[in-house]
Amino acid sequence: MRIRLAILDDVGGIVKLHTAGEKPAGDLYRRYSVGGPWMSVETLAVHINNLLLDNQLVAVAELDGEIVGEMEVLFSEEPINGRLMPIAHIDVIEVHPDYRSRGIGRALIEFVEEIARERGARLLTVQPDDTARRFYEKLGFSVAVFSGTIVWVPTGGEGETETTEFGWENVKDLELVAGRFQSSYSMFFSAFRDNIAGIHHTVESGRSGDSYYALRNLPGRDGLALLLWGRLEDVKPVLGRAKVLGCERVLTVLPNGVESFGVQKVREVEIIGKPLT
Repeated sequence: MRIRLAILDDVGGIVKLHTAGEKPAGDLYRRYSVGGPWMSVETLAVHINNLLLDNQLVAVAELDGEIVGEMEVLFSEEPINGRLMPIAHIDVIEVHPDYRSRGIGRALIEFVEEIARERGARLLTVQPDDTARRFYEKLGFSVAVFSGTIVWVPTGGEGETETTEFGWENVKDLELVAGRFQSSYSMFFSAFRDNIAGIHHTVESGRSGDSYYALRNLPGRDGLALLLWGRLEDVKPVLGRAKVLGCERVLTVLPNGVESFGVQKVREVEIIGKPLT
């Protein structure tokens, strides 16, 4: 088995990996709404190209000429437990169903760890699902980074917002207080550097008080996704703005311990990390 950096020519093999045992049907929008950009060559080519242009890491595991594993890692400097820290975040990891429990996931992580150290990352983070939690713990992911709940929030609220564009430099020192599905930079990248025309895009971005927000469409679902960097008390005007845009509810992540009324809980989410120094 060989672990290496991916190139655009790998897109077909990566799609085959992510759709193993499935038969994606429908147009590009339909396939994307079911499983993201990995469901078709056309959308994945855009996604991988965006990652590579942004100097992010895409690695593949290759066996007998077939791609049997893939990992996507985003590098950033962002607040971790109150301190600004250089991190590497595992955004995606996939192993072919026929080759699981053979050490491929471990090999991908070890490959990424080495590169992350070379690039100065001090923490390798991941948002594991329940079935993978023990796997990561055995590999040394022992630092609690974030815990929250994915929720649907009804729109409507008072206050002023200002529609404007903003960059990573504007928000990198701020906490992602709503919408932390993955790392802060991962969510910024998705909102502003990984749009796919006619399928997945940011509807609006702007400021609310001292905070910055983005509202994203949700392919295949009603509502918008809400991201907010700054202060959670600035979220109400954004909910009001979403209502003006014709949206009845937004999907976001709220930190555990935050009082919230009228929300519909979806599931818990947790980000854990492995020290690299």
